[in-house]
Amino acid sequence: IVVLHDATSEYGRLRAEELRKCVKELSVYHLGKSLPRCTISLGVATFPENGATWEILLKSADTALYKAKNSGRDKVIIA
Repeated sequence: IVVLHDATSEYGRLRAEELRKCVKELSVYHLGKSLPRCTISLGVATFPENGATWEILLKSADTALYKAKNSGRDKVIIA
């Protein structure tokens, strides 16, 4: 979970895209060997548009995350 105080959904999407791209560019090594590239999917939800409580907001972000995973992964989806 990343909390961005007073952020719009577009700002949240932009920050999530930056994070997604940075993870994709990482080089990870284990026991001296390069591992395959990692990718992440992210769901973005904003208060109060996607939930008036933290429970509903978290559920909205989680639903968006699973939409990203189920539509091909390595994506950012806004709730």
